[in-house]
Amino acid sequence: MKKFRPILIALFMCVSMFAAKTAHAQFTVGARAGANLATEPVPDLYHVFLARPYAGLFGQYSFSGVGVQVGVNYSGEGANYKDLSTNDVFHIRQSFLTIPVLVSYKFGFGGYIEAGPQFGFLLSAKEQDGTDPYMDTKKYYKGTDVSAGLGLGYDFKPSSALKGFGFNVRYMRGLTNLNKDVVGTSTDGIKSRVLSIGLTYKLTK
Repeated sequence: MKKFRPILIALFMCVSMFAAKTAHAQFTVGARAGANLATEPVPDLYHVFLARPYAGLFGQYSFSGVGVQVGVNYSGEGANYKDLSTNDVFHIRQSFLTIPVLVSYKFGFGGYIEAGPQFGFLLSAKEQDGTDPYMDTKKYYKGTDVSAGLGLGYDFKPSSALKGFGFNVRYMRGLTNLNKDVVGTSTDGIKSRVLSIGLTYKLTK
């Protein structure tokens, strides 16, 4: 038994340290909303970022400055393309249900950085050529999308008059093609690019 005593002591210390950390863990729920600046680059077409809304809810578990956040969002995306030879404009409007899974680190002054994957599920897609009516084009797109994200933000301190509020900037870059007629991750496919800018509100449990 004596020869196992150092191992048991080390195991006890590890468990005690973990228990001490989780005792100070914090779970928060919150909401976020703002504007997406979205585009989907296509070769040989001039594209600009398109402003679309986003809104969602999230839950975050954190301790010692490190947090894991899972969210559910409505995300408006798409793009505007312009043929520079004819000046014709082509519009794409898409709606996604997105689920980001982000790991964050919060600094003492209230700022934080975050990164992780996001999984998107296509809700609707429509396109407009020039001034023609919008057409439903959901059947031409894949039902899912995977992105990688990087963001930063700031939470106002509990002593502030804006307690609970914060702001967030997040960039999501699509890793998979949205269109069905391209296989794999070919550079000929359409991939999303979304810059989100908005506000957050957190409730601490």
